[in-house]
Amino acid sequence: MLFINIIVPIFIIIGCGWGLGRYFDVEQAPLTTSSLYLFAPALVLSALLKHPINSEHALGVLLFMVIYMVIMLLLAKATCRIASIDESSKPALTLTTAMMNIGNFGLPLSYFAFGEQGTPIAVLVFVLFNLPLGSLAIVIAQGKKAKFTTAIINSCKIPIFHAVIIALFFNMLHIELPLFLLRPLDLIGQVAVPLMLIILGIQISRTKWILPIKFMTAACTLRLVIAPVVAWATCRLLHIDGLYRDILILQTSTPSAVLPLLYALRFNTRPDLVASTIMVTTILSAASLTVLLYLLPYLP
Repeated sequence: MLFINIIVPIFIIIGCGWGLGRYFDVEQAPLTTSSLYLFAPALVLSALLKHPINSEHALGVLLFMVIYMVIMLLLAKATCRIASIDESSKPALTLTTAMMNIGNFGLPLSYFAFGEQGTPIAVLVFVLFNLPLGSLAIVIAQGKKAKFTTAIINSCKIPIFHAVIIALFFNMLHIELPLFLLRPLDLIGQVAVPLMLIILGIQISRTKWILPIKFMTAACTLRLVIAPVVAWATCRLLHIDGLYRDILILQTSTPSAVLPLLYALRFNTRPDLVASTIMVTTILSAASLTVLLYLLPYLP
């Protein structure tokens, strides 16, 4: 039932996006812009205003993010060496294994799995993991010439972070948003969840397949098999349990992120490999995430 009730709805919506992209001349840019600058910030703001996050829990998630990212980056580097991945493909492997789809896939997945109760936590994870997605991913894609400080500044310009700051400010001062403002904000935010999946489906429909066995095996194993183990071990290390643990493990076990593909295209970092890995890990995640959802209640 977990597969039918949680995984299938996600892939139905992705399939709708795939159909739009495959059979209609749908402009993806306006949808992406609307999601980035309107719907996603509204979701973040409404969720954090309705369900304030404990500062201690936020610190735990931040520490988790740092440790998790360091481990995944080291594993990606080690895998490139062990599997003898060629130099031009190394950044592509790192991008597709260390950077997971915490937004387009992770937020809807957490919503279907845990409902509104888990939404604020999923939003917090989404926001914090956008730091490496918006900065470190650019550095990896661009190579040694990239300026990390510039990447950080650019990532902080994303409206999602502004929404977090506003929500934290309101929560700190115990200010409640009037109902006539909270209701439209809440409705606009609800659009973000299906729209993210639609955008993912459109992107997949326009991806050309390229399947080098060695690269794809390494990338899929790291992203879908090793990543959940790393997430679980990190939670154990930081003594994170309950709903926070389950959402952290689930969201960081999602397929390869879509955002790094934009950087790979911009800096010509084997975008063919990045796009194909996104597509393959997304398809295979139907099985890996179903297994993970069954295992989560039994994890120590």
